[in-house]
Amino acid sequence: MLDTITVENLHLGCHAKNKAEVLAMVGKECLFKGYVSQDCVSFLNERERQVSTFLGNGITLPHLPKSEKQIILRTGVEIFQFPDGVIWDRNNVMFIAIGVIAKEKEHIDVLKDIASIFSDEVISNALSLITSKTDFLRILNRK
Repeated sequence: MLDTITVENLHLGCHAKNKAEVLAMVGKECLFKGYVSQDCVSFLNERERQVSTFLGNGITLPHLPKSEKQIILRTGVEIFQFPDGVIWDRNNVMFIAIGVIAKEKEHIDVLKDIASIFSDEVISNALSLITSKTDFLRILNRK
């Protein structure tokens, strides 16, 4: 599913003070792109309260809890890069947030793609700092 990402789905050089601001950015973009029928920020926060979406290597995968699937209009993925990092959990700093809105279980496909790409710490570090959307896509699609 990550192979469908285009430059329009990439948000490089973002800045946020905390996890709440990151989730607000993800939610706002998902509403703007028409993935959801209503503001979903509170639902993204609810999912974080259930269990952290932090995956390791500076990557997090914000998504909706199963209980809120009715607001999903279509599947979409948005990638946000935070070169300065954002404290996600007590001991985790996030550099890349991959927001996934999935009608079915597409977030599992995204998770598989992420595991194959971001398990390499060198690639994760490069993607957290890269400033060119074209170069970001080139690295992302080389799996």
